Amino acid sequence: MAKGCDCPEGAPPWMTTYSDLMSLLLCFFVLIVSMSSIHENDFYAGAGSLRGAFGVMNADPSIVKLQNVVMPTLKNVQRSIIDKAVSNMQDFIKSEHLGDDVKVVISDKGVALSVAAPLLFDLGSAELKPESFKVLERVFAICQGWPNIIRVEGHTDNVPVADGSVNLDSNWDLAFNRALSVVNFGIQFAKIHPSRLVPVSYGEFHPVADNATEEGRAKNRRIEIMMEYKKDDPDPFK
Repeated sequence: MAKGCDCPEGAPPWMTTYSDLMSLLLCFFVLIVSMSSIHENDFYAGAGSLRGAFGVMNADPSIVKLQNVVMPTLKNVQRSIIDKAVSNMQDFIKSEHLGDDVKVVISDKGVALSVAAPLLFDLGSAELKPESFKVLERVFAICQGWPNIIRVEGHTDNVPVADGSVNLDSNWDLAFNRALSVVNFGIQFAKIHPSRLVPVSYGEFHPVADNATEEGRAKNRRIEIMMEYKKDDPDPFK
């Protein structure tokens, strides 16, 4: 019976070199990932686009991506809280078919729901419409788990308020009274503690569109419910 040839012990030289190369490449990519940073606004915009692509929501993710936004560095738990809030907002917008009237706005100040004023108020009025209650109940339900200040901002177009409006001498007054109405709803019906709610008036001076057109003015008439990060604190949930 013929004797087979003896095989050398150990791995072939080429396999050792190949294994070393793969190990070095793995370490290289791990270092790249560990030194990279994630921009939160890009993350949410991308996540919204993916959800739209897979049919979870409309192709338009209803997220306003602001330019030149510097987001705080967030730990996994903090990122999870913000992720959940944004996801709940998106689900709410889709379920109520409010894509044209409610937008999620992510900025360096916090996460906000921007609600078109006609959804909440009649033209020139600061009194909440009864049909707005359901919307605000859902909005404040989303805000319940937020640990920091919730700022309610009133915004108007640049058209002066009508003469004879009760307690409204200017757009400052209109914007503030609208913000205050929303705050009072949050306190009385959603049971948000008053120490967490702040009404703010920006009047006509923080437009998001051109006041020269009716379409632009309609976009500027809005309430923004801002869930703030902590001021002067890179860790908003510390």
